[in-house]
Amino acid sequence: MRLLIKTKWLWMPGIAMLVSASVTSKYIESHTSLTDRIGQWHSQQVLPAVAYEYCCPYRLPASTTPAVFQSMHEIPEADSTPVADLWARMRTGFVLPSVDPETVRDHIDKYVKHPHLFAQLLQRGEPYLFHILNRLEQDGMPAELALLPIVESAFDPFATSPTGAAGIWQFMPKTATYLGLNQDGWYDGRRDVIASTEAALDYLGKLHKRFNGDWYLALAAYNAGGARVQRAIRNNRDSGKPLDFWHLKLPAETQSYIPKLIALRTIIENPDVYSISLPQLSDSHYFSTVDIQGQLELKVAARLTGISLRELQRLNPGYGLSITPPGRTHTLLVPSSVADIFRTRLAKLPQDQRIQSIRHRIRLGENLSTIAQQYRTTVSDIRRANRLEGSKIIAGDLLIIPVVTLEDTIAANTHTALM
Repeated sequence: MRLLIKTKWLWMPGIAMLVSASVTSKYIESHTSLTDRIGQWHSQQVLPAVAYEYCCPYRLPASTTPAVFQSMHEIPEADSTPVADLWARMRTGFVLPSVDPETVRDHIDKYVKHPHLFAQLLQRGEPYLFHILNRLEQDGMPAELALLPIVESAFDPFATSPTGAAGIWQFMPKTATYLGLNQDGWYDGRRDVIASTEAALDYLGKLHKRFNGDWYLALAAYNAGGARVQRAIRNNRDSGKPLDFWHLKLPAETQSYIPKLIALRTIIENPDVYSISLPQLSDSHYFSTVDIQGQLELKVAARLTGISLRELQRLNPGYGLSITPPGRTHTLLVPSSVADIFRTRLAKLPQDQRIQSIRHRIRLGENLSTIAQQYRTTVSDIRRANRLEGSKIIAGDLLIIPVVTLEDTIAANTHTALM
């Protein structure tokens, strides 16, 4: 019975994937900037945290312990030594069955029509690709799967489809729960780069076994759901038709899902043929994992590392409120180049300076305007901090209230409404 229940859930990502897989082609066709977050595709209830930054990471609160943040301008510069090319390594792992480029010509043309946008699309994967490729190699899986987040989410960890799928791998909430990804008001494992990658590869591996080692059928099932693909196979078998992906009757989105991936593989395999310049991505660790031993606000961590809050949020999108949850052991991803200095500075940071925002429990009759006045901030700042589309709030929910200085934090905490 337990096995039957698990098998049942193998179809769940299909609902989300049918919607999310169209993001890349729509994105390329739209001519919009990559800094715009594919607006028509995002659910406005989940505005991306990278759209804002509370303050310059080098501008420190007057009362912050100086010794902790001293020599902030001495953050190590990037090493200029030539490094191995990630694309060359990826090509050696391309093992999916060959397909005539003409079969996917329409999708290739859409990518190469806008070479600059295509290069930017690949560049967005820089923080994540090395880690994903490592994990694929460890599990003996095709390197082409490292490109799947481009089809799913355009490598946007804050992407949310209209159906509720989230993260670079686009998991629905129920599927994420089945795969062991935690979700609550503080943390969403679907957006966590490491956790969601583990879940995606685990799920793809299960589907690969379920469809007898056929990666194209496994990918189709990842998009449309295993049950739908099995029905299509059964129908073809009953009709005496071939049982491979290319002959199955599947939703239009699924029929283009694999061709999009193959088109990406084809271009990366032979960029010169298509007059495409691939961005230079080094074949090295982009981030390191740091044990932070308790709660920490990301804007504080950004100051400690000397990087922008925006970059830190892109590495840690699972922390939806930009604060690690209370009462748990946590890790933070930071660029490898600043990991050591971050550990050193974090060890010197007083506990009372780890959080420089306020958690406010909404009371009956309160609105954003009165709350903003209470904490001497603005409605727009509160909305950005909590990713609110409008001004509707619900009594009993928590709000994160951004503050500018430690003195403001102490003053506001004397009358915080946190229960």
